[in-house]
Amino acid sequence: MRLTLVLIGLAAAKGFAHDANGRTSAPIESRRLVNPLKTNEAVLFAAGATFNKLCSRCHGEDGKSQTKLAATLPYRPTDLTNYLMQQMKDGEIYWIVSNGVDQRMPAFAKELTEPQRWELVFWVRELRVRQLYKERIQLGEFDWQLPPGFPFPKVPADNLMSAEKVELGRHLFYDTRLSLNQKQSCASCHQQSRAFTDGRGRGLGSTGELHPRGPMSLINTAYSPILTWANPNVTKLEQQALVPMFGDHPVELGLNGKEDLLAQRLKGEPRYQKLFPASFPKDADPFTVLNVTRAIAAFERTLLAGDSPYDEYRRGDDPDAISAAAKRGEALFFGERLECFHCHGGFNFTGSVDYLNKGTAEIEFHNTGLYEAKPDEHAGLYEFTRKQEDIGKFKAPSLRNIALTAPYMHDGSVKTLDAAITHYSKGGRAENPNKSEFVPGFELSARERADLLSFLESLTDAGVAVNPRWADPWRKVTGTDRSPVLPLQHRLVGEVVAVYADSVALHHSAVRGFLDAMKAPSAREFLVKDPHQLAQLKPGMKVSSGVKKRGNDYVLEQIQLRGK
Repeated sequence: MRLTLVLIGLAAAKGFAHDANGRTSAPIESRRLVNPLKTNEAVLFAAGATFNKLCSRCHGEDGKSQTKLAATLPYRPTDLTNYLMQQMKDGEIYWIVSNGVDQRMPAFAKELTEPQRWELVFWVRELRVRQLYKERIQLGEFDWQLPPGFPFPKVPADNLMSAEKVELGRHLFYDTRLSLNQKQSCASCHQQSRAFTDGRGRGLGSTGELHPRGPMSLINTAYSPILTWANPNVTKLEQQALVPMFGDHPVELGLNGKEDLLAQRLKGEPRYQKLFPASFPKDADPFTVLNVTRAIAAFERTLLAGDSPYDEYRRGDDPDAISAAAKRGEALFFGERLECFHCHGGFNFTGSVDYLNKGTAEIEFHNTGLYEAKPDEHAGLYEFTRKQEDIGKFKAPSLRNIALTAPYMHDGSVKTLDAAITHYSKGGRAENPNKSEFVPGFELSARERADLLSFLESLTDAGVAVNPRWADPWRKVTGTDRSPVLPLQHRLVGEVVAVYADSVALHHSAVRGFLDAMKAPSAREFLVKDPHQLAQLKPGMKVSSGVKKRGNDYVLEQIQLRGK
């Protein structure tokens, strides 16, 4: 048996049949099918027996598709333990089991009864659960709070995650003690409100030196196998954290040769006198540069976002999470006419990606026709390889949260998203023999341009700019402080009735076209993802909040307190 999965931009030769729009071969209506059976040991035993009889020759009994027969097939059968299985709804799996996939997988509608096919859905889920258990053992007990359907990031064995280490890293990330003049921090160039960029086309160091390239977004950087615009040798966050602190080409934080001064500053801060020993309890002296980089890297690995309106739409949680224009823009983006998805594909909308248990990291650099082929400050990858064909090649960054990260390109020379579309529609702005084949140019009508912009804007996760887990811990919070409220698809006003372990019950107003009002004596229950926000809520409080649908649940986001 072969369940066809879909991953935007991932070639079928790597194991997944897919279409350009990033969907399974099952019709979208199948996502609404609900498994009528209840699972128990007897059901799982029967499902496992059916799977081993009919499916294991291709998929293997463990579901990993590493069988002799699989090796002979033109398309490797889907790895049923892969994280992508979490993105599929039960109905999609059932539909594919029933109907098969072209010539790649037979249909089992006639061979198996309807209950047997639904039982197989349980077994496919069980294979992924078993793999998840193994992955959690690899990574330790840390609560990742992954976006729905995302894989676990890779983590170095000598720097496993812990809540204490992440909190230390958050403090260090925002601490101006990490610059020689004590006026800059990591957050100076990586601001949360801008998806951890700074709005500059080119970075500005602590000495006033203007950098040749702009700060990249740190969102989902945990999945990046290369961590700068063009240096293929910087592959770990712990390694990269040394560059801004101690690098002098260009100068960023300006601490080169000042390691002892840094340690002295950190030891003198009362918070660090608790945070460092708690994060590195086995170290006799935890105040080391190595531990500073480990803690910052741990914090940066938690900057994960994948809950944009487009994600809600693609998961099937809310068919109207994006506009009709954005849906048309999606078709343009993933079409061969514009070629966008070739460089900005996959779950993170970039061609460079790595994650836990991925066989081989994908690393790509592209020349997008920004400049002529000259080995100058725009040399890109050539600076490290000295190969003529690498002049002007840079990493294609993720397009997630792209509406927050202007200006664009490695040097900020493209100021707006509309200008970026113009750049690519013209096939670049300079003749260059190294220019990517995916930048041939194209024509767009006014409506198509607007549609493409709508799609790109739908890739922004509103929670990125306001997530309190990533906020500045040194900032003094007053009673008048309020987090910025970003535009959301749906917003409600309500009153807290009860607070539970991970949810809250509300009386609330109607959300037009999305949710009916809920008045006393009845109440509706909503999940609250952020435990810090949940802890603030008490019965009788008035709240204003964004609300989204996730599966059968409703989730509150950007909760604003309005008093009693």
